[in-house]
Amino acid sequence: MSSSAVYYEKERLENAVRTLCPIIERQVCAGNFKATSSEYAIRHELVACILGSRVKHEIATSAVERLDNAGLLDDNWWNGRADQFELRVFNVLSGRTSRSNDHWCYRFPKARARNIAEARDFLAKHSLSERLLDAADPKEKRQWLVTHISGLGPKQASMFLRNIGVSYNLAILDTHVLRFLEIQNLLNLRPAVITNIRAYERTEQIITNYAKSLGYSVGCLDWAIWATMRAARELGL
Repeated sequence: MSSSAVYYEKERLENAVRTLCPIIERQVCAGNFKATSSEYAIRHELVACILGSRVKHEIATSAVERLDNAGLLDDNWWNGRADQFELRVFNVLSGRTSRSNDHWCYRFPKARARNIAEARDFLAKHSLSERLLDAADPKEKRQWLVTHISGLGPKQASMFLRNIGVSYNLAILDTHVLRFLEIQNLLNLRPAVITNIRAYERTEQIITNYAKSLGYSVGCLDWAIWATMRAARELGL
């Protein structure tokens, strides 16, 4: 790609992000993404974020819907003892309970069934809503989630806290956001090097500073970046 083409791509993507940022900010400020205190709603989002790691958004969404339809996100499974819970989750994720011929199967049924079962066992003894909706620093909450909830790394934990309305000041450093930062000459790192929390926070500071230069929270900015880069990929740009 010529230097002029690279510059054009850089400018076009940044302009698209700048256009989306105020729209997203208005939605957030208007209260359309209020923090939820419902244990079920928080649980639903937690499972979605566990399942969202290393798979397409559509696959993760379908997996959560299938678990929900099977009743595996209900209180009776998540409060107290739940015999064969992990096996039932695995059966859904592996497509064994599907009544259609869609041949659907989640990419990591065994590993994610174990993650969800371990999260269920931990949360049967702890109220997630009480822990997450207090006044503690968002980064401390993220660290707590990464430490205690099986299957959550810093990216998925950040997404979870944003999606339940707890904080818009944490970056969700997925491949779309990292690619954008590279195009803008703000980052020259492979995704593999930000898997630990300290490295994640170093990269997060880069996008946080960039967000401040544009006048938006990092949560609004990376949401706009994700939407822009995802659309560009689908259009083959």
